[in-house]
Amino acid sequence: MTINVVVATYHAVVLGCDSLSSVVERAYFPFRRDAAPARDAEGNFIRDTDGNLTLPLRADQLVNAATNIVGGVQKMFLLHESHEAGSVECSVAAVTSGLATLNGIVIAELGQRFRRRCSVRRESFTTAKEVAAEFLAFVRPLWEEQVGFAAADPESAAQLAELDFMVAGYGPDDEYIKVFRVSVSQRTVVESFPDSDHCNAAWAGQSEAVASLLNGQSRSMMCNVNNWTGDAFESMRASIVMSVLDQLEQLGVALPESIKLKLPMSMRPNASWEASGPTIDWANLPVQSAVDLVSMLVNAESGIQRFSTGIPGVGGRTRIGILRRGHAFLALNEPEIVHSHVGYNND
Repeated sequence: MTINVVVATYHAVVLGCDSLSSVVERAYFPFRRDAAPARDAEGNFIRDTDGNLTLPLRADQLVNAATNIVGGVQKMFLLHESHEAGSVECSVAAVTSGLATLNGIVIAELGQRFRRRCSVRRESFTTAKEVAAEFLAFVRPLWEEQVGFAAADPESAAQLAELDFMVAGYGPDDEYIKVFRVSVSQRTVVESFPDSDHCNAAWAGQSEAVASLLNGQSRSMMCNVNNWTGDAFESMRASIVMSVLDQLEQLGVALPESIKLKLPMSMRPNASWEASGPTIDWANLPVQSAVDLVSMLVNAESGIQRFSTGIPGVGGRTRIGILRRGHAFLALNEPEIVHSHVGYNND
């Protein structure tokens, strides 16, 4: 799992991500959520040929579980940068979520290979979207090989492992620094902030804490409230129908046995969640404030997982990158690889 955050302002686009990589397996937990041995239609326990009790295979007991965590992973990388007359005219970078490797190659290395290929071919891009689309075309065959796309039937194809990118940058023909969501499985490149001032925040990956801070609620909470509201409406409608029938019966009104009463849904169960979070002037955030905000959001997701039950899938060093028109992509405070365990000698 991972957390990616991008904040776009008038002055710059700031990218942030964590640096943990987790190996995730599909695991079956038969005793989660008060599960019990399987029973037949008469309520008797079902046993196998050896007399052992059998357990029902329920969809909510099959979950993704992290089995190994590795730190120091590079999820942010430069895709392309070109210069003209001593000035940077095109700079595009990305953060990734989903699969950490393709066919034994880490995603950041694929980004480096793409950048080298563009350099060798002397490819010229005039917009950031062209870079994003070309990178998608570069990665897609590798993804298909990794997930066995050619052999997958249409039903299982939708369950194949995801690989996504948030790509940001500018070219000489771009009016502003652009941010795109790139889905390898869907083959899509979608701009995140096409309207108005083109400034806002976007995130991807495991982002419950980030969504709660910026939207005032998380996706799981929205889903729970919507489900509860829908169930409450259904229960209320059934109660009203039964109440009407009971009152008619008490008044001596004879109704045909075949009559069926159904009240239409007068309220939509999906609540309006807009404007639930803090008011932030995204466009006018100074670059340092945008850096501090992105860092805080990534750290919030990492922190809540550190203190939650289970193995954290987000955490490690928070990485920050900055894109500014006319400037090269800047990765802030990246640590050098060091050798500090030099033994026990004093010489």
